[in-house]
Amino acid sequence: RGSVTAPSLHFDLPELDFGDISFGFPYTQRCRLTNSSAVPLTFQLRMSDDGTQPAVESLDQIRRHSDPAWRKGIHFYVEPREFTLNPSRGTILPQGHQDIEVTLCSNTVMEFRRRMLVDVEGIGKGVATLIITARCLVPELQVSPYVLQYDECHLKVPYERKLVIRNPSHLPGCYGLIPQKRKEDSAVFYSSPQPCGIVQPQSTAEIPVVVEVQALGEHRTNVL
Repeated sequence: RGSVTAPSLHFDLPELDFGDISFGFPYTQRCRLTNSSAVPLTFQLRMSDDGTQPAVESLDQIRRHSDPAWRKGIHFYVEPREFTLNPSRGTILPQGHQDIEVTLCSNTVMEFRRRMLVDVEGIGKGVATLIITARCLVPELQVSPYVLQYDECHLKVPYERKLVIRNPSHLPGCYGLIPQKRKEDSAVFYSSPQPCGIVQPQSTAEIPVVVEVQALGEHRTNVL
């Protein structure tokens, strides 16, 4: 005569809340998975709903100055994989535990409510579940001055002024000066030695803008 007991795996909290997060920035939270049963358990973690194409991080984006995504936005052929679980699998000894890092890099402006599921080898799927919540936002950045005045310029001589990017929000932001589509009849060429960057919450950053006038006269050129 005997009894059969189900394996007991549980997380140390009912919900993992990331709060407000910024588009394209990775955020990491931690939780603990505990095996309170009398036998070792081999587990695998998975998200209830996640894509397969790697998400785009802002730190990678600012290194690609000419990426069409600056002009057209980020496009995916399939849904982005926004969650990374580390470790995603392993074996927990009896009465032991495993600390888990959950990293979320969102490429979707939305409110998240997803489930992290634990599958146990030889036992079943979804043996334990942890709710993960977050709200992804894009901070509104402010640019000044509205007009960069270069005054008198000599033909084909570079002149530099600076745009100030201000981030009044509580989240980091990513910015980029869209590359100019130069034409033969463009009266003004503009460029920047540092066109892209990240501005931290409640802080400012600068974009140097270099112009070279190609024709005589007064000119106005939109750079944003």
